[in-house]
Amino acid sequence: MLRRAVVGVTGVLALTVAPATPAALATTPESSPAESPRAAEPSSQQGVEKLAFSSSGMELELGNQNFAIPLTGTVIMEGTPPVVPGSTTAIDVRNLTAHSISPDHSSAPRQATAAQQGLGEVHVEQSSTPKASLTMSQKFPPKFEQTVFLDLNITIENPPEGLRERVAPRSAPQEPLVLTTKNPAEMLGKLDNFPPQGAQYQLQNPIELATENSQETVGHVLGIPAEIDVL
Repeated sequence: MLRRAVVGVTGVLALTVAPATPAALATTPESSPAESPRAAEPSSQQGVEKLAFSSSGMELELGNQNFAIPLTGTVIMEGTPPVVPGSTTAIDVRNLTAHSISPDHSSAPRQATAAQQGLGEVHVEQSSTPKASLTMSQKFPPKFEQTVFLDLNITIENPPEGLRERVAPRSAPQEPLVLTTKNPAEMLGKLDNFPPQGAQYQLQNPIELATENSQETVGHVLGIPAEIDVL
């Protein structure tokens, strides 16, 4: 039997069960005992999940200052996990979008509050989907490793003093500053299930940040300790 995960508009996960064989075969007469049963053709259907994304404190280095910004948002993953240890499959990871948690939010870490107040609202959005993979490392109990590469746009309402002037003329409108990752951010997660259920992801290497119209490095993403979970 094939189970396909579907997320409704309310965000509640439902499972629809479909026949393992095509509908046309279900109406054909049963084969005689002398005939060998036909194997069901593998299905190309894949599960699509809208998942919760959160970070306890995305670490940014901007204008020689360090900031830790707690984030909350969502991401979509699509794909079928491998069933043989050592095998790897491609997973589509798209539509990651997150925003900073209000400084007076009860779950915001205290050490991040001052930094967030200094930067104002911070938004993180995925700009492309370079690639992502899922590898089964153990079958019983199941364990997976997922590597996700993300190109990100990071919008900062109030950039640090001196940084805005460095990248835009003083006469330019005081709009939020948009920075992009010069290289994809590599995130590694260790999973007990797929789709992820409370899986922790860690940035594998610092990422250079540049403005949309320049390749000059003006900051870095030092870490994105993230958790991805079923809504």
